[in-house]
Amino acid sequence: MTYDPNADRTYWRHCDDRRLIEAARESGHELAIALGERLDDFAGMDDALADAQAECIELQGRCDALRRELEELHDALAADAEEPRA
Repeated sequence: MTYDPNADRTYWRHCDDRRLIEAARESGHELAIALGERLDDFAGMDDALADAQAECIELQGRCDALRRELEELHDALAADAEEPRA
C-alpha cells in the first residue's frame, strides 16, 4: 500500500493499524516514519496482554487448588497429631 498525500485525517482515522503503519513508513516524513515504527511496536500488545491475562487466570486456579490441597494435608496432619498413641 502506498502513502496518499491527499488523504485527510478522517480517512486515516478509519484505517486499520497495519494500513497506518505501512503508509507512515512510505510517507517520506521522518516524524510519520518514527510514529509508524512506534505503532508497529505496539500493534501486537493486545494479543500479548490477552495471553498474559489468560495465563494469570490459569495460574490463579492452580494456586487455589494447591491451597486447598495444603489445607487438606494440614487438617490430616492435625487430626493425626490429635489421635492418642497406643
